[in-house]
Amino acid sequence: INGSGGYYLAKHILENNKNVSVHGIARSRSGYSIQENDIYERINIVECDMNDFSSLLNVLKKVKPDCIFHLAAYANVKASFINPLTVLQNNILSTSNLLESLRLLNINPIFQLCSTSEVYGQVKKNEIPINETNPIRPSSPYAVSKVTQDLLGYTYYKSYNLNIIR
Repeated sequence: INGSGGYYLAKHILENNKNVSVHGIARSRSGYSIQENDIYERINIVECDMNDFSSLLNVLKKVKPDCIFHLAAYANVKASFINPLTVLQNNILSTSNLLESLRLLNINPIFQLCSTSEVYGQVKKNEIPINETNPIRPSSPYAVSKVTQDLLGYTYYKSYNLNIIR
């Protein structure tokens, strides 16, 4: 919830749904303080590294969410060329830990998995505008990590009947 996407989504949910409780996972070393914004007092922030399976499992066991918006990713194409293993490990492992935690805890919230147009890579002129039937041709480590997240979501939807929206 420390990123701009998480902040705006949490704010939107709180402004449009009076009877919900919003919980957000924050990584302590992200460099962004969620306390600096206007919704801090209205959300439940849990410090957790999503690459630490047992920590994430404990958070989900406690919260038992009805809905998850998975926006946690290193989302920087340029940085993915400089530190590809960091981006791949973070984005893929955090997603697999999240999905596997849900499976093991036998909880099945609505799960929205955020992707990016980067998964389509270098799009040909005749493919514009891009739609979801375009071929996936990732052209950066970041894009590869997002394709992998998407495929993990599909696999857990098909194999374990999790309520995943890709």
